[in-house]
Amino acid sequence: MSTTLRPPRASAPPTVPGALPVIGHGIPLVRRRLQFLQEARRYGPLVRVRVGPTTAYLVNDPALLRQVLVTDAARFPRGIHFRKARAVAGNGIITAYGAPHRRQRKLVLPAFNRKRVQVYGDVMHEIAFQRIAAWPQDSPIELKPEFVQLATTVGTKCLFSSELGGSAVRVVERALPILTRQVSLRAMDPTGLLERLPTPARRRFDETMAELNSMIQQIITSYRQSDREEVDLLTMLMAATDEDTGRGMDDQQLRDEIISILLSSAETTALTLSWSCYELGRAPEIQRRLQDEVDSVLAGRAPTHEDLGRLDLTRRIIKETLRLYPPTYFLSRAAAQDTELGGYRIPEGSIVLYSFYSQHRDPLLFRHAARFDPDRWLPGREDDVTTEAYMPFGEGAHRCVGEGFAYAEAMTTLALIAGMWHLRPVSDRPVRPVGTVTLVPDGLRMTVRRRER
Repeated sequence: MSTTLRPPRASAPPTVPGALPVIGHGIPLVRRRLQFLQEARRYGPLVRVRVGPTTAYLVNDPALLRQVLVTDAARFPRGIHFRKARAVAGNGIITAYGAPHRRQRKLVLPAFNRKRVQVYGDVMHEIAFQRIAAWPQDSPIELKPEFVQLATTVGTKCLFSSELGGSAVRVVERALPILTRQVSLRAMDPTGLLERLPTPARRRFDETMAELNSMIQQIITSYRQSDREEVDLLTMLMAATDEDTGRGMDDQQLRDEIISILLSSAETTALTLSWSCYELGRAPEIQRRLQDEVDSVLAGRAPTHEDLGRLDLTRRIIKETLRLYPPTYFLSRAAAQDTELGGYRIPEGSIVLYSFYSQHRDPLLFRHAARFDPDRWLPGREDDVTTEAYMPFGEGAHRCVGEGFAYAEAMTTLALIAGMWHLRPVSDRPVRPVGTVTLVPDGLRMTVRRRER
């Protein structure tokens, strides 16, 4: 009689200290989330976190995170953050998973290819120039709402070139803060009560969604009933067809993609520009070098898409900003089955958390990680960065399709700012990043003074 030796069962990863009965790590996750995520890295490449009565698994190692997002992505479908966002974006590209996501990605990608981004460049420049040129000199400017308005207008005008685009901008501006706050709160509520209780916030959310849906449906109906010669994002989405079935998107799918594009593009770009200006105001030497580059390349004219390839420092400033302040900084996946990760056991159905913010600020991965240093991305400084740990737009099949659009808009806007203005912080007090559904600045106010050429 023979016996078969079985390998020892994988163990559970360590738990981050400080969990309280019932609420677990709920207090630090709500009150000092960013600090908690950074501190959790010291306890191992994979750790357990208690979210109320639920145990979640926080990935702290870039190789393990790449396994979750790329190598073994089928075992880790999108998690609670994305499920909660479906209340806003439906089954759009930022929330879909599996076959629906693959289908939608194929349909949406052509609208964001290099050729189309070049076309959108004129819209980006025109809108950015109008807003930036009108800034009041030497008066404090609240940058985040300013850039949200700018990016919302750009996104909406690129989507809808019709006369309906103007009213759409105002609806989207009102909707964004209400929708993003509700998604953030619901993602951190394991009970699900927030989305069921008839609170004033819930009523505002429902009313906002009804207004947004009505506006988008009105525009879709208008486009379907007219023969449009001008090509914008919506006409491209409406013309896209599945190569296997020959079918295009119905009104519901168009609505989901429109909201996905508006939400992701407006908030991401606005935050990137806000944090870029903040860091430039704190680093006069880097700001001067940026101005010199813009003067040399553009000589006072408007930037074209071809110019962006020659604005090397401008691109590195955006890249470094996305390292220090990744807008989508804290996300989740779910374990589709009992599985192992890094030699540890993860039960089926578990929440798997990860943070680009804490990963990008890990001094073991990026030398002088807390320092704003665009030159760390120069050739010859490879030892200062861990390239595979840099993931501001996600990774794998769900990497953001609008990455090129976001870079073009941010670089165009930053080049215009550098050509016109000197940026100065209102206060020497550091601005604190606050982790909601995105990484927002707590009270970022700056003054501008027109440059003398």
